[in-house]
Amino acid sequence: MTVVSNDPMSWPLIDSYLLSSYFSVACFTVVVYDWALTFGQEFELIWRQRWSHTTILYLSVRYAGIPYAVYVCKAY
Repeated sequence: MTVVSNDPMSWPLIDSYLLSSYFSVACFTVVVYDWALTFGQEFELIWRQRWSHTTILYLSVRYAGIPYAVYVCKAY
């Protein structure tokens, strides 16, 4: 059963939790927006070339951010 407390001492904690969750969702939105905007250029410049160590490093860094952002959003 959920316990609801109306104690004014916990209001700053609730506000900080709310602000943190808004910030996490905003960060996730920016990551997905960046991915959507640059996918066309990425496809032309990265996916169509011969694969190298740099290509693998770029793709791993770029696509590691999306699951991490999803994980952070689910935590809140």
